[in-house]
Amino acid sequence: MSDEVQDIRVVGIDKEKIAMSTEKQSLWIVPFKLSVTPNLDWERKYFEVRGRDKKVHKQQSQLVGDHINVEVSEVDDLQKILEAVRAEVASTNVLCGEEQKQKMKLRSDLETLQQKQTAVTNKLKDAADKLQF
Repeated sequence: MSDEVQDIRVVGIDKEKIAMSTEKQSLWIVPFKLSVTPNLDWERKYFEVRGRDKKVHKQQSQLVGDHINVEVSEVDDLQKILEAVRAEVASTNVLCGEEQKQKMKLRSDLETLQQKQTAVTNKLKDAADKLQF
C-alpha cells in the first residue's frame, strides 16, 4: 500500500481510442483520460464507489491504465456521462484521503504508544538499578 494519496482528475477523452464495443452491438467505448495512472488502492476504491451507486441506467465502465473506458450508446448525453465519471473520481479521491488520514492517525497512535512503552521500560530499568540486594 502506498503512503501517497493520488488526486486524480478526468482530463479529457482520448478521441483516437473511441471504438465500437466488441461485446455489445450499438454501443461504443469512450475512453475518459485520467491525470495519472491510479494505484491499486485507488482502483479498489473506485470500484467500491461504483458499487455503491445504484442508478438503474449506469453505463458499464472499465479502468484500464490511465483511462476509464465507458460503454455509451449514440443517444447518451456525453456531458452527463462525463459529470458522472467526474463525480465517481472525486468520491474515490475523498475515500482515499479519508483512508490515508486513518492510516496516519494509527501510525501516530502507535508511535505514541511505543514512546510510552520505552519510557516505562527505562523507568523500570532505572528503578532496578537502585535496588539494594
